[in-house]
Amino acid sequence: METQPIITFATFRDVVPNLVAHRVGGEVFPFTVPKTDLRQVVSQARAHPEARIGKGERADRFSATLRKPEVDFCSLPLEEAIKTPIHLTVFQLGVMREKGGALADAILQVYLPVVHLWKEQGLSWQKVLPILFLSGPNCSTNYHCDPTGVLVVQLFGRKCYHSLKEPERWCPSEVQEANGEEIRPANLKESDILSFELAPGDAVWSPWHAPHWVNAYDETAYTLSIAFWDIASNPNPAANMELL
Repeated sequence: METQPIITFATFRDVVPNLVAHRVGGEVFPFTVPKTDLRQVVSQARAHPEARIGKGERADRFSATLRKPEVDFCSLPLEEAIKTPIHLTVFQLGVMREKGGALADAILQVYLPVVHLWKEQGLSWQKVLPILFLSGPNCSTNYHCDPTGVLVVQLFGRKCYHSLKEPERWCPSEVQEANGEEIRPANLKESDILSFELAPGDAVWSPWHAPHWVNAYDETAYTLSIAFWDIASNPNPAANMELL
């Protein structure tokens, strides 16, 4: 089940402070996502000195995402690597976003226009950063809450973003965490969950501290996730509006 898509800034401003995720489009996200090359993305991402590579095993806790994989992903032949079940994150894209980089077009045609448009529409934030999240076949970014609001933009392949219809019901720390870990509540029912199928070009607003998890299917898939620190619905003279 999904919430109603958000297609106007008037409605988007109302949901920004809340914890419920929404698909976005229309005037909020009017952009066409450029094609990216899977092999180039994997090649450049795994060579990145700050790439975080985990097992990506589906589980009820985020720590399973980050467990060390059994294979040395960086030394695999590329054709094998693009089919390998892992979870890879690059927070500082570096050469990937520069001219000739695997995500250069996505930065120019998605990231920068989103930031410009949202600023033009009066939203404010402290800083904003584009992040690559890549999941190998049947891998997951397991249950967790982000310290930022995130616009999740599907670039390649398919994923399913899952969140909660009533986040406040599940968000107290004693429910979210056990032994310092973020763990999906065992008693969640299907009726408690919001699920958004993501194909290339689709986008979901994932609010600050909203519990969620994201699953890939039987092929490698990746998103450009645009993280906004302290995003607000209205202009804020104290906002730094820093572009990273």
